[in-house]
Amino acid sequence: MDSFNIFIMGSKREKYPEKCPWDLGPKQHLSEKGKWTLRLGEACVSFSKNKLDKNYFHVISNENEEQILAFRARLLYQKLLDKGFRLIE
Repeated sequence: MDSFNIFIMGSKREKYPEKCPWDLGPKQHLSEKGKWTLRLGEACVSFSKNKLDKNYFHVISNENEEQILAFRARLLYQKLLDKGFRLIE
């Protein structure tokens, strides 16, 4: 898998996810987890909240590690789902 920076940069009409597993809410049973991982075959991308700054997420893939803004994490999460990645519970 290429660097996930490719997923972040895209068109201006990006699909913004309504719900991410880290969102709070009555049906969000995964919001309390510290890490959320998406997988497609051998490729994995993990998201975790930055404990020092709630505006950032720590994102780790098989080949890369990066701090990104929360809204970019949401966009990346949705793009990965659109590409066929699935959340591991």
